[in-house]
Amino acid sequence: MASQAVPRHVACIMDGNGRWAEHRGLARSHGHLASETAVRAALETALAEGVEWLTLFAFSTENWSRPDDEVSFLLRFLSQQMVDSNLQRLHRDGVRVRVLGGDDPRIPEQVIRNVRRAEDLTSDNDRLQLVVAFNYGGRDDIVHGVRALAGSEAIGDDITAETFPRHMRLPGLPDVDLLIRSGGEHRLSNFLLWHCAYAELVFLDVLWPDFRAEHFRHALDLFRRRHRRFGAITPGPAPRAGATQAEGATPAGTAPAAFTAPAAAVNGGAPAAGAAAGAGHDVYPDLLAGHGASPGVGALSLLDLGRLPAAIATHLGASLVSGLLDTARYAHTRLLASGAPACPGASAGGPCACHAAQGR
Repeated sequence: MASQAVPRHVACIMDGNGRWAEHRGLARSHGHLASETAVRAALETALAEGVEWLTLFAFSTENWSRPDDEVSFLLRFLSQQMVDSNLQRLHRDGVRVRVLGGDDPRIPEQVIRNVRRAEDLTSDNDRLQLVVAFNYGGRDDIVHGVRALAGSEAIGDDITAETFPRHMRLPGLPDVDLLIRSGGEHRLSNFLLWHCAYAELVFLDVLWPDFRAEHFRHALDLFRRRHRRFGAITPGPAPRAGATQAEGATPAGTAPAAFTAPAAAVNGGAPAAGAAAGAGHDVYPDLLAGHGASPGVGALSLLDLGRLPAAIATHLGASLVSGLLDTARYAHTRLLASGAPACPGASAGGPCACHAAQGR
């Protein structure tokens, strides 16, 4: 099945607030404050592009383990800034606010009142469903569904993959089509585990406070290029005639162009503001179909992924391969920012291993 033009449900893991502040010598709370612009950019772009559901991972069940002062600040910020102060604008734009997460006695009453007021005021809006995942964990959501199911009258064949989500914390929440994670990490972090079964994953090196509309649209563009099979065996789409490598056409058996670091690194190697370095879209059909043959995959040939059994390589998937490439890009940028030679092996006489693998 080819990817639809616009994903129905986009979910965002808003990672990198603390690191953004630390790179600037500021308290972590400044990173959370700066994230409001990024949230607005994601929301406005989702509205402009016709996305129906946008879920933001605002506070996880694991975040309670952070320092008390940071937790207190996050609770106030999420209640006052992300919901309360923007409520009238959200309502005017036809956005329905919904909160996904469990109850907890540590959540202040004022936060609960603000959240409920936002849900009540916007309950009839249908232009965009904005889901704020607050005190949320994917495993907890599944356990909640199991407990609810155990207390129901459903038995045997009544319990299916289609009926089970009705017992989870937000019945009716559709599967995620596109998951965007900022901050350069490549993991789900216990977010929407059930709903991300067939999500397309895009990992961006940009820290969340620097996330802007162009990053959101970049992720949407990558989503459109991907071929969603949902477990079926179907031929992948052929590259468009005349498409450049930057447009997603990588000739079989050839290495992608080496990553070029920004001319000036920012904040000791942190991703530059506005940079969408983590493309997350390079696909290597020769790796998946080569049955042990080592394709030219640039720096990744150091890992000798081509020697993996074809079944394992297929299971890992092209998204994971792209994630590894993104990690290499980020590490390359940090090396340049630290003043170290980009290719230490070259200084010993002769090319380094990564450039030799690329035939440079």
